[in-house]
Amino acid sequence: MSTKGRFFSLYKFELLKILKNKVAMVTFAIFFAMAFIQGEGEIAGNIEPEELKYYSEFNGRLLDEEFLAETMSYTDELGDFTLEDHRAYLDIRNWIRDIVGYRTRFTEFTPADIYDIRLSEIDTGMEEEKLTEGEKQFWQQKASTVSTPFTFYSNWIPAGVLEGTTNFSIYLIVLVSTSLAMIFSMETQRKTDAMIRATINGTDRLYFAKILAGVTYILACITVIVVGFLTYIGLRWGFSGMQSAVQLYWPLANENMTLWKLEGVILIMLIAFALLLAAFSLLMSNVTRNGIATMALVIGVSLGIFALSTMVPLEKRLLNQAIQWISPSVISSRLVYEYRLVHLGKYFTVYEFVPILYVFLSIVMILAGFLVYKKHEIKNN
Repeated sequence: MSTKGRFFSLYKFELLKILKNKVAMVTFAIFFAMAFIQGEGEIAGNIEPEELKYYSEFNGRLLDEEFLAETMSYTDELGDFTLEDHRAYLDIRNWIRDIVGYRTRFTEFTPADIYDIRLSEIDTGMEEEKLTEGEKQFWQQKASTVSTPFTFYSNWIPAGVLEGTTNFSIYLIVLVSTSLAMIFSMETQRKTDAMIRATINGTDRLYFAKILAGVTYILACITVIVVGFLTYIGLRWGFSGMQSAVQLYWPLANENMTLWKLEGVILIMLIAFALLLAAFSLLMSNVTRNGIATMALVIGVSLGIFALSTMVPLEKRLLNQAIQWISPSVISSRLVYEYRLVHLGKYFTVYEFVPILYVFLSIVMILAGFLVYKKHEIKNN
């Protein structure tokens, strides 16, 4: 058999071991079912399905001065509606509030002021994040490509799509920890590692076959789960509003992007995060040679970093950014509010840099794991 054939046989064997892991398969089955439940709940849990048509009444209409004045004419001075019949204006009212402030009196500004206030709030956000002059110039160039007034689309369905997709980062933590914890520890616990290492393919080829099998399984799982979720959303609710500018969902976003593009960005980051988690879990399984310890480490470290990302103040910029980059919290539709950039010869946004960082860290951990694997072999001989 050729070298390629031997490796492929090892890969299939290692993949089959994962597929025969009842814990892994049950976990996947639960999350796959949850994708459909989430596809229903992300929208039906927030609004009565029959009400969607009322909130979509103004889809396609420009959010110009006339439309904003019309909306404000049906509210009191705090922006609250007095009649239930005006609920179609609710999304526009909420959009205005996101810009001017929740309890700001609507009598303090005119419809013509709203777009100016939006730009002022963006500038304030950049000052709070302590951007450099180079970063400010980067965003000024981005802002010049954003066309106003925006075209209105109701956000109920986009909210379900975007927030539902970001929730899968939490799924991944459990899915990876339960599926890959035993990849390397199984040999040690069953005391078969010495015999396996004595075979002609029991070293380099076996290690990379295990790695490829683990990564393939996780990427396949998250792909199937996400496709199931989006398919259900599309068939049940459709994708109305996903073609709108990102500013309809996050008014202070500062670049020319549709919600479909934002969804694509989240998916790319989710796949890169799956790769990173898989590499970390495989490394821990290799180091600890204990399935329970590996699960505890993967879940504990992931949730620990998530918690830490909410504690480090913005003033400690480098530390704050570094923790945010490797935290599950970075996989969020709110990433368009991260104005801080990464300067590596040129400026990169967080969603451009993080997937590259995850791939790099994954390769480092895989190579580090190979050294651990070789060392373990020597110690057993």
